[in-house]
Amino acid sequence: MRKFAAVLALMLAAASPIALAQSDYPTKTITVGVGYPAGGGTDLLTRVVAAEVAKILGREVIVVNQPGASGTVSMAAIAAAKPDGYTLGVTASSSLTIAPFTLDVPPDLLERVTALVALGRLRNGFLVKSDSPFKGIKDVIEFARKNPGKVSIGVQGMGSSGALALQATALQEKINWTMVPYTGEAPALAAVLGGHITAATSTSGAWPRFVEAGTLRLIASMDTERFDLVPDAPTMVEQGYPNSSLIFALAGPKGLPPAVVKRIIDAFSQAMQAPTYIEFVKKNGMEIKKPLTGEAFQRYLMDDRAAMGAIAAKIGLRRK
Repeated sequence: MRKFAAVLALMLAAASPIALAQSDYPTKTITVGVGYPAGGGTDLLTRVVAAEVAKILGREVIVVNQPGASGTVSMAAIAAAKPDGYTLGVTASSSLTIAPFTLDVPPDLLERVTALVALGRLRNGFLVKSDSPFKGIKDVIEFARKNPGKVSIGVQGMGSSGALALQATALQEKINWTMVPYTGEAPALAAVLGGHITAATSTSGAWPRFVEAGTLRLIASMDTERFDLVPDAPTMVEQGYPNSSLIFALAGPKGLPPAVVKRIIDAFSQAMQAPTYIEFVKKNGMEIKKPLTGEAFQRYLMDDRAAMGAIAAKIGLRRK
């Protein structure tokens, strides 16, 4: 009995530094990697949240940009980091749910990270010029059916969620329309305004001012919900087509201690209640009405990856 008690005491003594480290987290600076250039939407959102988290935790939170391969370079570095909570990352969900099927990146990246908090969401809209004869997505589809090759749609990259959704829609309707990739939303919307392309996809951080000015018209929401600004524009889902929303995901390495995971989730969730965050996401159309954290968020990403993989395979974009 004495021998057992002695062994138990040694085990507790050995475990106590780990338990103490977890309960005292954080004791040093936290680094948050962003897989996109400085000044972009993901970067700015991360910096707004990081500043609030630093106040909450009482520790410096540094944002480091490591762009490359649609955010997967940074996420791969996060996956390889020590699982102690001091190296985290923020990425668009597409780097975890779409890139594995369209880029030469590790297919199991999602399994090698811990999904923590959904920080915001990019909500895509489908837009045409205000004087366009098209009043809805069905009008564009019917025109494309009768006029093959005459419909061109601006998208933010051929592997973007918007491009995949529209290619799947074309396949479903047995029509042909041309996807025109742009480096950003501004040039795509400018091309619509200039009459160079038929329509464009754009997030709610970019198009509202054009709709309010009466130069562009939103004819469909590519999200699962309608936009408050244009409530009469139905969603693609309502009409039987795929949606294309993107979520900004905070993730860490696999194997993070439960106590550390809880501390991170609590701190970032609290930061999302700050006026600075609320003002930023509303201004940039990144508001997320149904926050996801922890295991529920991980399941959401797994389901989204399966859906995106099925679409990529159907339209022939899935890499071998």
